[in-house]
Amino acid sequence: MVSTVPVGVVIFPPPVHAVLDAITRAEQAGIGMAWVPSYPVGPDGLSIVTAAAARTSRIGLASGITITYPSHPLARANEALVAAELAPGRFRLGVGASHKAPIEGNYGLPFGKPLAHLREYIAVLRGMLWDGRVDLDGEYYRVHAALPPEVTPPRPPIVLGAMRKNMLRLAGEVSDGALLTSSGPSYIRSIARPALAEGARLAQRPRPPLIAAVTVLLTDDFAAVRRIAQTVFAHQSAFPTYGKLFREAGFPPTAEGELSDELIHEIYVYGDEDTIHRRLLALHEAGADEIAVNIRPLADPVREEAAVLEILARLSA
Repeated sequence: MVSTVPVGVVIFPPPVHAVLDAITRAEQAGIGMAWVPSYPVGPDGLSIVTAAAARTSRIGLASGITITYPSHPLARANEALVAAELAPGRFRLGVGASHKAPIEGNYGLPFGKPLAHLREYIAVLRGMLWDGRVDLDGEYYRVHAALPPEVTPPRPPIVLGAMRKNMLRLAGEVSDGALLTSSGPSYIRSIARPALAEGARLAQRPRPPLIAAVTVLLTDDFAAVRRIAQTVFAHQSAFPTYGKLFREAGFPPTAEGELSDELIHEIYVYGDEDTIHRRLLALHEAGADEIAVNIRPLADPVREEAAVLEILARLSA
């Protein structure tokens, strides 16, 4: 049995100051990575980790994920250069397409073909951040640019937010890691890891890491876990990808449009400290190379966060 697991924390904005404080606490606890997501509308995760870079020294920092459509990939590469310089060797650029409804509804942008869009988007990022130049005439982007000679390409890992098979295959082809959400051990083992490996084979490259993002609750009260899970799904159900993901995993939503108890147990990690430790280790044994934990407090945020951070530090020690 593997005794150590690379782990990180997922910290959702807003407010921004609370996220920065949580990153500092994670670093002090010895956690290896902090991921800051972006909503379609709200504080930008990449901007927050850039701010965190200036006040931390050891913890890895990742946008997890920043949404592609509203920001041109050349502009996003320019922003990433700042984070990479402030946190050398610690920064990961996480990107993803989000969903059709917010991209077309909030931004008024055509969603088009997200796989083709992301393939070109990452090609621009890879060219600028790894090679220092890009010449691309694609369906979505026409970019011809090079870094100034005094700027050395920092080569940060480019992580793709991926939920279903086609996106996981693309991640295997073009990314330096796939960030997988709302998935448990059975999906990781039977679908996610094989799809990621298939994409890598198509591109004749090593399989990139599979990073499983999971919500952790320090409680034995399944009714409380169920309430939170159903509240989250009430929001997710507006995006068809989630329902398709759960059906693909073998846990379709119920006839009432809710999550089954079996799915909740599969994708939410809960229990006492020993149970949480064991279940996170089971995710790793199922094929997750790394785990990113969203700590969801229920009654005592300070105590529960400290307890879960201690579990994560023990897993990665």
